[in-house]
Amino acid sequence: MALKNLEQAYLYHIDNDELYELNDEGRDFLLLCDGSARGGDLTGDAGFVKYCLKEGLLERLPQPESIAVRPGNGPAPSLRYLELQLTRRCNLACRHCYLGPPRPEVMSLEDAVSVTRDFEAMGGLRLLISGGEPLLYPHLREFIEETGRLKIRRVLLTNGTLITKGNAPWLGVEEIQFRRAGWQRGHDMLRGAGAFDSVMGGIRAARGEGIPVSIATMIHRGNLYEFDLLRRFIEEIDALEWGIDILCMAGSLEGNRDLAVPYESAAPLMNYAFGGGYHGSSDGFACGRHLMTVTPSGKAIKCGFYEDNPLGDARLGLRSCWHSLEHIPLAALECKSCPVVEDCAGGCRFRAEQPLGPDKAMCACYGIDPAKQSFHNSP
Repeated sequence: MALKNLEQAYLYHIDNDELYELNDEGRDFLLLCDGSARGGDLTGDAGFVKYCLKEGLLERLPQPESIAVRPGNGPAPSLRYLELQLTRRCNLACRHCYLGPPRPEVMSLEDAVSVTRDFEAMGGLRLLISGGEPLLYPHLREFIEETGRLKIRRVLLTNGTLITKGNAPWLGVEEIQFRRAGWQRGHDMLRGAGAFDSVMGGIRAARGEGIPVSIATMIHRGNLYEFDLLRRFIEEIDALEWGIDILCMAGSLEGNRDLAVPYESAAPLMNYAFGGGYHGSSDGFACGRHLMTVTPSGKAIKCGFYEDNPLGDARLGLRSCWHSLEHIPLAALECKSCPVVEDCAGGCRFRAEQPLGPDKAMCACYGIDPAKQSFHNSP
């Protein structure tokens, strides 16, 4: 558990990835719960204490054992999710990769740990450890060990082919998200022959160690009829969530355009998804309201698609980079008058044909015909 000062005070259950909203009284009480005093000496609300114990939000100690309670000083809007690209090395050359071909870039261990500590100090929730392929990061084991005591949830984003029974025991993160591009035909079409068998082995190794897993899938020409097979497998491994998305024309996909499918064909498959996510909007703003990416060179960017628009050098201060990010209000979008704009949240700003234009993939998902909407350019 960790206290977090975001737009308001929350208690964050790191293992369950759950936020509990706190009023001032609850926050003040929990700030005092540092293991040095009895609950009855801190509050007269026995019912609240019982609830916290039942939910696993507080722990009974047999004797005093002081701990530091540091809620952090979060900015507004809060930076809740940070994608940390440790390397651009990769053992695969996926036909759809938005980053393009693998490159030799690697972040130093010192910089990776420093940026992660800055993220925690800003009230961060989920650290998305990515690449390239993070299993090729030469300091991954040390990075996992050095960040293990930080009050954040570490999610390893991987193609899964390099996870084995040999290394799974030290991959002590709170979650591993595996990239699954379909069943055998669809997966290998995107990622190369043999990738399917390797990722299946990686998933089994992770589950064998009791590491929670989630799945991420991109819809493409080769997996349109494999989602029922995927769903049965995902239920079998008790995955936390299944994130499904529609391809963006970037990177290696530019040379493999035949993989893309019409949005109208892809949209129904989005209904297979379940669980949380971190790209969404909030409070009347478009995607990425609480998300930022840091590249192996230390460059802070809106997300991985915006490498050519840096916000600054995260190694010199993550907070200043975050304050440089422009957040797009839904009211500024050309589709602001659309009846589902609050639910759609404008979709993906990169996938939209214009910076403030509609994301036609999301229009298809919500059954909206952009041609019939009265969209007007905004200043």
